[in-house]
Amino acid sequence: MSMTIFYFSATGNSLTTAELLAKELEAELIPAASTKHLSKVTVTTDAVGFVFPVYYGDMPYPVREMIAKTVFQPDSYVFICTTQRGHAGAAAKRMDQLLRTRGQKLSLSVGVMMPGNSFINEPEVDAKYLAEQETTVKALIPRIVNRETEDHTTTELLPLMPVASPNNFRGITADEKCVGCGICTKVCPMENIVIRDGHAVIEDDCSTCLACFHWCPTEAIWMSRQENIARRSKYHHPAVTMEKIADQKK
Repeated sequence: MSMTIFYFSATGNSLTTAELLAKELEAELIPAASTKHLSKVTVTTDAVGFVFPVYYGDMPYPVREMIAKTVFQPDSYVFICTTQRGHAGAAAKRMDQLLRTRGQKLSLSVGVMMPGNSFINEPEVDAKYLAEQETTVKALIPRIVNRETEDHTTTELLPLMPVASPNNFRGITADEKCVGCGICTKVCPMENIVIRDGHAVIEDDCSTCLACFHWCPTEAIWMSRQENIARRSKYHHPAVTMEKIADQKK
């Protein structure tokens, strides 16, 4: 089974999950962010996976954007693997609806529980998810190899979540601690952050991935107007560096 796996990741949960899947399945691994400036994405394999985090019970905008310009092989086997702190919400139904605009359908949806980069779990819960990640991912392999299928067809009009289009609805901003180092510009998959007069400016073409917040070395970025999470602790997967996140755009 020839396979391509696309992934989108801001703090490393989906990146490491995609790497584990690609190794076990001998799949080509491609970051979704690297397709941003392409007018068309052509998949030459007959099996395709998408690994991405769940945002507000939905899929990240960059994945949605990529699907809209992807050309698949006829009758491809398409699966998603979501990484999430809670549940996958409407991600599978949303993906199925988007795939049908490209002449495909979603074959299988699986998920991996991981630490959240927005809302917060108890530390022992996050530690458990990290410790079990590899075992959880490897348990999914037979389902994919055997091409298990599920029916995700729905006539339901799915609500458009705030992450359905690029916008800085959370009010992400940099404060006076910003030193203009430019790390946030490197990790932003949307190329939405500019350094102006030595200060980071987060504009409105935002996917709400929170990479800028979690990788800021001076903790200058506020991730939300919501008081209990605006200045929450930083998180990134312990096996992932800032450089690996930034390299997704190449």
